[in-house]
Amino acid sequence: MISVKEAQKAIVSNSKTLPIEKLSLYKAFGYVLAKDVFAPISLPPFNQSGMDGYAFIHSDLNTKTDISIVGEVPAGSAYPKELKKAQAVRIFTGAEVPKGADTVVMQEKVIVENGCLKIQDSQIKKGANIRLKSSQINKGELAISSGTLLNAGAIGYLSGLGLTSVSVFRKPKVFVIVTGSELQKPGTKLEKGNIYESNSFSLIASLQSINIDPVSVQWVADDETKIYNLIEKAVHEFDMVILTGGISVGDYDFVGRALLKLKAKNIFYKVKQKPGKPLYFGKHKKALIFALPGNPAAVLTCFYNYVYPALRQMQGDSNAFLRSLKLPIKTNYTKKKGLSNFLKSRIENNFVVPLEGQESYKLSSFAIADSLIYLPEESENIKAGTLVDVFILP
Repeated sequence: MISVKEAQKAIVSNSKTLPIEKLSLYKAFGYVLAKDVFAPISLPPFNQSGMDGYAFIHSDLNTKTDISIVGEVPAGSAYPKELKKAQAVRIFTGAEVPKGADTVVMQEKVIVENGCLKIQDSQIKKGANIRLKSSQINKGELAISSGTLLNAGAIGYLSGLGLTSVSVFRKPKVFVIVTGSELQKPGTKLEKGNIYESNSFSLIASLQSINIDPVSVQWVADDETKIYNLIEKAVHEFDMVILTGGISVGDYDFVGRALLKLKAKNIFYKVKQKPGKPLYFGKHKKALIFALPGNPAAVLTCFYNYVYPALRQMQGDSNAFLRSLKLPIKTNYTKKKGLSNFLKSRIENNFVVPLEGQESYKLSSFAIADSLIYLPEESENIKAGTLVDVFILP
């Protein structure tokens, strides 16, 4: 049995980045950029009006000469001449500011009479309301670094640079195997002695939260041969196999036996933690194998702390683990030394609150949790106000 920190180090050292592929920007959301992107153009590519108004020469404010309106520049067009003294053009947001003009006054602060512009803004400064060429980025500069998770803003930014595709790390192909003869599909009449299966739903939702889809899922009864056959097939076709249930030492816990028969490499089995102590991590050929406990809250706890970072690292994410911070705990918490604890929690008013229902079979508290409190194995009897490590759930 190893510590949480030792288990996390094992995850890092055994989760290898997947190959690079090129994707359309339309499909690249949620992927990790595999190569640095340098700007092929400057942004903006020209001096651009920041609003609807009038472009003019600021020094004309110091003269008594009428400012004549000599043209109009809608977005997507350009004024063909250089603006001269005592001239202005009607201009719209996003349009190119004519050469010679150095200021744009918003349309609400002018009066137009007989084709002349009277500016009613005595405080306007030279350069106002103009987005200068290259003010966002210069051509040839680094736009986004390799290892960046592509969110909606990144996708828009890259498309604004004129790009249509990017190099990204391939997403892992994941196979989920849920074991347990007592499990029954939701939507059917519950038979005596059975419970509705929930682990596959939690895992699929967790995978979707980090944009991993599609996922193959298989339910199987407690049958060693069937479990072995599923795992043996999956490790040849998928990058990761996640099992739930059947990994403890009961008479009907066949997952461990199947993995032994498969001759999978056992990287670790059992972690000094609560919940989720009987956690297995191994590999066979190129596939990573996680065998999680069967209790629903233990499944999610192990997923977020071990499966999640493995998946993120396989995608090239340099920040693989959950984001963490330190917060004071709101209430006292009784704990013994020996096992690290992960507590379902909520962040409220700069405190973190352990939720009711910490037992490993209870998902009701996970349903409202936004974080996990981490209490290391050497800690005990935590007092209210103590700073604790808090992991933010995705």
